[in-house]
Amino acid sequence: MRPNKHQEVSGFYQDEITDREFYKKLALITREKNIKDSLVKLSNIENEHAQFWKKIADKKGISLDSVKVKKVKIRLLIFLSRIIGRNLTINILEKGEIESIYKYRNYIESKDAEGTEKNEISKIINEEINHEETFQSFSPDKDEQLEDSRGIIYGMSDGLVEILAAIAGLSEIIGNHILVALSGLVVAIGGTISMSLGAYLARVSESEYRISLFKKEQIIKKGSKRTDDINKEKAKSRKAASVVGVSYIMGAVIPIIPFLFFTNFIALITSVILVAIAQAISNSIVALSLNTNISKAAGRAAILSLAAAFITYFVGFAFHQYMNIYIP
Repeated sequence: MRPNKHQEVSGFYQDEITDREFYKKLALITREKNIKDSLVKLSNIENEHAQFWKKIADKKGISLDSVKVKKVKIRLLIFLSRIIGRNLTINILEKGEIESIYKYRNYIESKDAEGTEKNEISKIINEEINHEETFQSFSPDKDEQLEDSRGIIYGMSDGLVEILAAIAGLSEIIGNHILVALSGLVVAIGGTISMSLGAYLARVSESEYRISLFKKEQIIKKGSKRTDDINKEKAKSRKAASVVGVSYIMGAVIPIIPFLFFTNFIALITSVILVAIAQAISNSIVALSLNTNISKAAGRAAILSLAAAFITYFVGFAFHQYMNIYIP
């Protein structure tokens, strides 16, 4: 259902002031002068856009007194830029600009927009398109680095869920918490090898295809050898395997650590909480990169992690109670 004109105008204004503040804050922590200057310029343009929507709101009798900057979104984006890197943040910004363009065009086509407003909004749309092009210039190798960032997030997520599920079941049939931790570590090592091989095989097929295109181009066009490109493609397979493998084991360690210090029940509760938090954070990052609902993604990830632990816990419980399988 399309929101009413009050919600649309308020939402447009909130998005613009949020972007204004984010660009301003990101400029403060950016060292490259050209990017810093571009971010300051973008912040000023977003402020102009915000003032336009404020003028429209006043004209339509819409109060913006309760509309505030999305501080949580800004903090999370700044966190991303500091911890994971600016490239994932840039990808988020690009998707945000595209979404804004889509919403503005829908507004122009609606009956809510008047003739003079349409010209101003069209100008804003063109500026938003220019923003997206500006982001592209920030990082020419953004797509490759973005792929690495996502590999880290997904690898860690798999490690968190799989190992939590494993140790949740094992905690009911193994009484010694240290043995549970060691068992979880064995599963984690096996999972790391499996995930690394899977990532390598998936990437190597794509690399081999691209290498064949490079060689074909050399033969047909009789150009210079693409040795550097070929070597770079070969390295991507190894890099994909190491990124996924390392991130998987990093995620796997989180639910294991509590079992090194606490008895099974307390350790399991602690592991569930830690994994739920880590899953919520990692999936929030994914949601931001895809420009989808953050709270929904975080909640869904946490619930699914809990469900996996719940199911395997009761599988272990059944083995213990009904099959008398137990290692003290």
